[in-house]
Amino acid sequence: MPNNSIYWLHCMTPTHAGVGRGVGYIDLPIDRDAVTNWPLVRGSAFKGVWSDYYLNEESKKANKRLTRDDLREHQIAFGRSSDATDNVSNSGSLIPTDARLVCLPVRSFRGTFAWCTSSLALRFLHRTLTLAGMKAEVPKVLDVPPAEDTAFVAPGTALREGSKIYLEDLDFEAKDQAEVAAWAAAIAGWTFPDDPAWQGEFKKRFVVLPDVVFDFLCETGTEVHTRVRISDETKTVVTGALWTEESLPAETILAGVVACDRVFGKDGKDITPAGLLDSFAAKPLSLQIGGKATVGRGQVRCVFTKVEGGGK
Repeated sequence: MPNNSIYWLHCMTPTHAGVGRGVGYIDLPIDRDAVTNWPLVRGSAFKGVWSDYYLNEESKKANKRLTRDDLREHQIAFGRSSDATDNVSNSGSLIPTDARLVCLPVRSFRGTFAWCTSSLALRFLHRTLTLAGMKAEVPKVLDVPPAEDTAFVAPGTALREGSKIYLEDLDFEAKDQAEVAAWAAAIAGWTFPDDPAWQGEFKKRFVVLPDVVFDFLCETGTEVHTRVRISDETKTVVTGALWTEESLPAETILAGVVACDRVFGKDGKDITPAGLLDSFAAKPLSLQIGGKATVGRGQVRCVFTKVEGGGK
C-alpha cells in the first residue's frame, strides 16, 4: 500500500476502551489482544471518534457549517450510508489498524514513573513501521533481550538507583544499551514532535523489560476503579450499585497504521489517497476515546507520522 501514516495515541487521562461486562473480578474490563493479552484500542473505536472530530469539532471551532465539498471529502474518507433521499453509499477510504501497545507507564522508585516496553513489543512495532514503509528512520531490534532480572535503559536515565531500577515491587539490574537509546529518541520524536522538553522526559524514563515481566505488568498494571451509585434520597449506596472499571493508565502510548490505497465512491474522482491523508491524518488531534467521558476518562492525544513514499 503506497499511502500510509502512523498514528500514535497518548492517553492523557485513564482510558476505558471496554468490551462490555466481564466474567472475572473486573465488571467492566478493557479490550485486549486475543493472543498476547496486551491492552489495545480497536481501529473501529479510533475511526469513529476520528470521524466525529472532523464532522463536529472542526465546524464548532470555526463556528461555521461544513461546506458541501467538506462533507463530500469527509464521506469519501470515512464512508457514508444511503438515506431516504438517495441510494448512494460508499466504504471509507481511510483504513486504521488496531492501535497496539508500545509503552505502559509503571510507578518507579526513581524518576516517578517509567515508560515500559519489551523486546517483543519493539519487534512488533519495528515490523509495523517497516511494513508501512518506514525503513531508514526505524532503529534496529534488540538482538539479545534482557534477562529476567535485567532491564535495558538509555544512558542518563532518571530511573537508576545505584546499579538498580525499582518498578512497583520489582527490582532489576540496569544496563545501558545503545539500541535502547536509539528507540527512546525515535519514539520520543514521533509521539512528541516539536516538543523537545517532553522528548527529553521520555528518553530519561524509557526502559525495556524482559518479555515475561512486561506480560505480567500488562495484566496487573492497569488501573481498576471501584465505583458506586448514590441514592439522591438517602445519600447512601443504592443496593447492588457497586462495580469495578478497568482503564489504561494515563501516559500509556499505543500505535497503529492508517492506510489509504484507493478512493471509494463515485463522487470522489478528483480526490486522491495522498490528499485524504493530508486532510485528515496530518495535524495532531485531541480526542475522547472509549466510555466514561463524563467522569474524565479517555482524553487522548493523537499524533500522525507521515510515511514518505510508504510501501513503494
